[in-house]
Amino acid sequence: MPLNSLVLQEIPERFPQPKSTGLAVSEQPKLGPTEALDLLFREYAPNTRRAYARAFRQFQEWTQMHSLEELRQVDSLRLLEYKQHLKGLGWKPASVNQSVSALRKIFKVLTEFGHLPENPIQPSVLRTEKVAAFSNKGALQVSQLNAMLEANEQLDYDIRTAPLLRQRNALLLKFLYLTAARRGEAAGLQWNNIQPDGQHHVIVLQETKSGAPQRIKLRRELNEGLQEWHRMLQEHDVNSLWVFPSLGFRTRGGAMSGKGVNDVVARLGRAVGLNISAHYLRHTAITLALELGEPLQKVQSYARHASANTTIRYYHDQQFLERNPTDRLPMI
Repeated sequence: MPLNSLVLQEIPERFPQPKSTGLAVSEQPKLGPTEALDLLFREYAPNTRRAYARAFRQFQEWTQMHSLEELRQVDSLRLLEYKQHLKGLGWKPASVNQSVSALRKIFKVLTEFGHLPENPIQPSVLRTEKVAAFSNKGALQVSQLNAMLEANEQLDYDIRTAPLLRQRNALLLKFLYLTAARRGEAAGLQWNNIQPDGQHHVIVLQETKSGAPQRIKLRRELNEGLQEWHRMLQEHDVNSLWVFPSLGFRTRGGAMSGKGVNDVVARLGRAVGLNISAHYLRHTAITLALELGEPLQKVQSYARHASANTTIRYYHDQQFLERNPTDRLPMI
């Protein structure tokens, strides 16, 4: 019974129902492993589904498993060995936790549907790696953002598309910063996702991490920039559904990928000596909002974090040194 398609769409081959689990006919799993996982993950965003698929594929390649029977032999100690392997590769604690968490979710589903005797990931054995609660890594300074915009005007773009590329890339940088959007959300944004709401305009993000559409208010300056960009595209006969379309000669007007969005930010960063990804702009927006005194709950809602604990990790530890809660206590 092959495992190559055990997780989601990214792994193409599908495998049949288990031949026998030792259960009575009425107790046999009603859904095969693939069907059970598809049922759980179909509501997740594409990037999230791919992350789960990647986590399982990496684990499968390391263990060299080829059957569901072999998976049933995996225990917590084997998974602990795999976790140590990831740490040995230099993975950051957050990345290790993410991989183990994905495996835990997959194993939980397979256990609940009767394909595994028990979830092999036991919290008492596989403890979560400690991640610094407060870190300013990933947050940029406004001066660095301005330097990237200035570099965008000087980069050696193809002369045939340079005006469009400069305008799109500058607006993309501002959009990621002012909305705290993820790269996949920016890539999937269409013009009909920009909608009036009273005196304001909002964007309705369809491709979100949670899988459910989410609304974000647009700043007036950003909305005006987007409308100017729309007119510019039309003047250059680029009739695209996408707000940030691909401008390559063979893909002109098509959708950018999340990787394409990331490549734009990475190139602008390299131009000013920064090794960054698109997520740095989201990190910067959340961090600066907290530093400027915006309420935690309000920032959490805007960032679309399920937990305030995630939001607070963006806050600089330096701020806690400068504004320590005990600073006002009477001296003794």
